[in-house]
Amino acid sequence: MTFPFVLLDDSTDLIIGHCKDIVGLDGTLINLDEGYHQIILKHFVFSYEFQQYILQKKEPLSRYAYVGMLNKDDHTIGYYGFFIHDMTMYHKLGFPTLAANLKLNVSIYRLISAQELQIWDQWRTSLPSALNQWATYDENGRRAWLSVVKSHNNMNIATEIVEKTNDIKEDQTKTFQMDGTYVTSYASFFCALGEAMNGPGGYYGSDFNSFIDCTYGGFGAITPFTLKWANHRVARSYLDISTWHREIDWMRAENERLGEEDFEVEIGNRPLYEAIIENLERQGITVILQ
Repeated sequence: MTFPFVLLDDSTDLIIGHCKDIVGLDGTLINLDEGYHQIILKHFVFSYEFQQYILQKKEPLSRYAYVGMLNKDDHTIGYYGFFIHDMTMYHKLGFPTLAANLKLNVSIYRLISAQELQIWDQWRTSLPSALNQWATYDENGRRAWLSVVKSHNNMNIATEIVEKTNDIKEDQTKTFQMDGTYVTSYASFFCALGEAMNGPGGYYGSDFNSFIDCTYGGFGAITPFTLKWANHRVARSYLDISTWHREIDWMRAENERLGEEDFEVEIGNRPLYEAIIENLERQGITVILQ
């Protein structure tokens, strides 16, 4: 693996270029004058194909793009999108002939924490092969793990959806086993649920809304099915009203960092544990507490 990151153009699917590191995906760099976040692509190299495209089309760099995480075999294992606000006319100025640091003003639609980037570094070498690898992290680390899981699985879902659709009838009658030993937070539950449904590093929603989407197909099993929840008393003990309120406050803080308007969330008016059980059963999942 020569470069751990690739920059992809959404409209043409062309590789814009590669770089060795990216600074600012966590939202810490801000262009106060323009009101944009900034990212710095370190040791960035434009691809020959993209250079030829720009020279032909005479377009600026401004466009929607994805930064992709590359594994040791140079395969993309996850990506994040943002809009680049850069009107540089490279067809007039010429492209850099050597690797250089490329600073861009961007609109980031989801921030990436330092812990998340550390997890990606681990996944570059090998994807998760055992359950509960996320359990070694603290609460923010588990949120980061869940974000990596979501990005990785969303990237692959388009190519896998046909195969998973063929398995729907079989999955409807299945019983799934979830290890609740480490379910001590909102993110922990979805880490455990994803692995119960789809194995190590599996995804089956990252919040109530995306979980509901998963139950209709495309991410493995569709409802109805049975979920056996082992060690459920851990969640019963930890997932109280304050845990839910803490997660809502965290999500709103992240939204504020992105400069987005406040969003609607399910009201935390009862223990989170109870809300989870209600959401599972409402979607046609038979929950067996063990």
